[in-house]
Amino acid sequence: MGIRNLDRIFNPRRIALFGACDDTAKLSRRVLRNLLNSGFQGVVYPIHPSCESLEGVAVHRSLEDLPHLPDLAVVCSSADRVSEVVRRCGEAGVPGVLILSGGFREAGEAGQKNESALRAVMADYPGMRVVGPNSLGIIRPALGLNASHAVTMPKAGHLAFISESRALCNSVMDWAAEEGIGFSTFVSIGNMLDVGFGDLIDQLGNDPATRAIILYVQSIEHARRFMSAARAFALEKPIVVYKAGRYAESAIAAASHTGAMVAEDAVYGAAFERAGVVRVNDLDDVFDVAELLAFQRLPKGSRLAIISNAGGPAVIATDALLARGGSLAQLGDAVVGRLDEVLPPVGSHHNPVDLLDGAPPERFHDALRIVLEGEQVDGVLVIYATQGDTDPKAIATQVVEAARGATKPILAAWLGGHRVRSGIQALNEAGLPTHSTPEQAVRAFMHLVSYAKNLQALYETPREVPMHFETN
Repeated sequence: MGIRNLDRIFNPRRIALFGACDDTAKLSRRVLRNLLNSGFQGVVYPIHPSCESLEGVAVHRSLEDLPHLPDLAVVCSSADRVSEVVRRCGEAGVPGVLILSGGFREAGEAGQKNESALRAVMADYPGMRVVGPNSLGIIRPALGLNASHAVTMPKAGHLAFISESRALCNSVMDWAAEEGIGFSTFVSIGNMLDVGFGDLIDQLGNDPATRAIILYVQSIEHARRFMSAARAFALEKPIVVYKAGRYAESAIAAASHTGAMVAEDAVYGAAFERAGVVRVNDLDDVFDVAELLAFQRLPKGSRLAIISNAGGPAVIATDALLARGGSLAQLGDAVVGRLDEVLPPVGSHHNPVDLLDGAPPERFHDALRIVLEGEQVDGVLVIYATQGDTDPKAIATQVVEAARGATKPILAAWLGGHRVRSGIQALNEAGLPTHSTPEQAVRAFMHLVSYAKNLQALYETPREVPMHFETN
């Protein structure tokens, strides 16, 4: 159904909350608190036939008692009652439903029956859109919308996160809050009885606040819809995917966890590549890569220049680059000659460029400006390692200044703990994502290279990609 009525789910003015005072009251109480305490400017209507109030908010007996039809119904009722609640929403003409209740196909035979009953009801109301069931919820920080039972409210940003795993979402949000990463949209997609990855990618493609999408995928049922949406989105903005279940044993675990079937990983890999999607195999890299893709220009090739105030990290970065198929950029005589003018006579003025231990901020600035002009340089990695009396924030500020107007991607690896935090913050605020190790920075750069190649392939004549992982 594409994006039909999805805007009513992601930009609601009125929300009905079902399940208040049920046996699942703990769930509904947390959801109501999140709705009320996150800055949502709309109206929230808790609904229950035999409850007067919840969290100090008056509870309505039914949909018919509401003064206005809600845009979105959030369902926290027990699994065996969900299908009846959804039927009442369909009869009333509610355009969007978000089902947070669990107890469906992931819960064995009884759950399968609940899911079959829900599917039957949904078939009677084809215009009504449903996210879930078994969803953590939907969060839109800039709108103050927290229709979820998440334990953390993320800050506003430009990354959208769509996850098939409900449990992973809380951990990701907690980690992102610690790292200062913000989101335009956060969606726990649940069992995908209606709204799937393809629908959400299409919806977010029209969202100016979203600069990149991160997907946590265990299975994709509607492959052609996903491919079409992903290809269209990737032409303008990047998609980063972490695909779980790459091996037989982990695929079995994923299937038992979600009730979904997981096909051969190679098929997914080929499909992601054809769709222009960047695949990341280490969860640690997901946000580094997504932020880098969202804010950086794409490289023309894999030739990386490395600037560092410490020899060891530069060597580590070189090893990581060569191991991943990248290459050290040749700086050329003109660039080396200009470096000779601004750098001390000792140390390397070739790639990697050695600024020496006590390099002042201006030396980082001058070296970066010069190296960026190298014709054979596709990107630059600046490494700062804590040294003596050097100032990590002042150095970061000079790197930011040198990066202004750059047409090539610039990566930063600020190595250390608490002492380098101020420098990391200055870089992040300027749109230069930082990395905690040289290897991590190199992996991110090579993902940039991969995305650039994938994007170029999108303009070529498509070849057939096996689609036998599509189950309906």
